[in-house]
Amino acid sequence: MRYDISLASTKETNASPRLRPKDGGRLLTVQQAADYLGTTASTLYSKVWRREIPFIKLGRSVRFDLADLDKLIEQSKVKPFELLEPSVQFRK
Repeated sequence: MRYDISLASTKETNASPRLRPKDGGRLLTVQQAADYLGTTASTLYSKVWRREIPFIKLGRSVRFDLADLDKLIEQSKVKPFELLEPSVQFRK
């Protein structure tokens, strides 16, 4: 699958480069979503089975919405210690 890098601006984020399927579609197959997230299709199937990742079921096919994958990426970010509140940091 070929991807184009396009600028997508949303209310949540500033304009940032994001991979989009060349056909302009919004939904990705399991393999496309795995490539987008930098993981394997097997890992995604496991996350679907455990309901750890949002997905769309079209008949027997599983698809992923780009917006949901972008939200998942943002929610999965780990903040560095200096950005955490003092009560959350490790005690000496």
